[in-house]
Amino acid sequence: MKKLNENEFENLYLKGKGRSSHVFNSLINLKIGEAVLIEKKDWTRKASPSTLVRYIEKNHNMKFTCGAVGNGSGWAVKRIEKTNELPENKQAPAPQQKQEAQPIIVENKNTDNRLLLKSDLVVFYLGRMAFYKIEKIEDSVKACKEQFWKQEPDLVTELFKEIIGALSEQGHIIIENEKTYIPLRRI
Repeated sequence: MKKLNENEFENLYLKGKGRSSHVFNSLINLKIGEAVLIEKKDWTRKASPSTLVRYIEKNHNMKFTCGAVGNGSGWAVKRIEKTNELPENKQAPAPQQKQEAQPIIVENKNTDNRLLLKSDLVVFYLGRMAFYKIEKIEDSVKACKEQFWKQEPDLVTELFKEIIGALSEQGHIIIENEKTYIPLRRI
């Protein structure tokens, strides 16, 4: 063992690992337009350096182009300018405005709003049935009341019972022991 003074220690090349490795530090310190060749002897990991490059791009807001050298001696990595603008021939897509959910106010049994609420309940219920396959009616009613919380709970319950009655008559669902399920059909 040998004792080092401060000057000798600073002149030593220390191998790091992980984020302090020589390759990592070399890539982090590249200026736009500069490139580096990573030779096979410098890279000991199983995955190619592109994994490290993608990690740096994601976490350090940098952009690179990289690829294996044709003769198999290593990988070339070049830092490129990060462009946020689109090319001149492409226009930015128009921003889509988020539509806010409009509360459905049901005043009369024959209004369009009632039919809209009923159709929304059908879609919601069939989506739950596709996921759960079998469910207690009381659980379905509770879920519908929670989903359509802006509506009158009695109205939601009434419409839900109409819906499951109609679906049962048409053979889309089966109601047994206060549970509903989708029947299996023979082909």
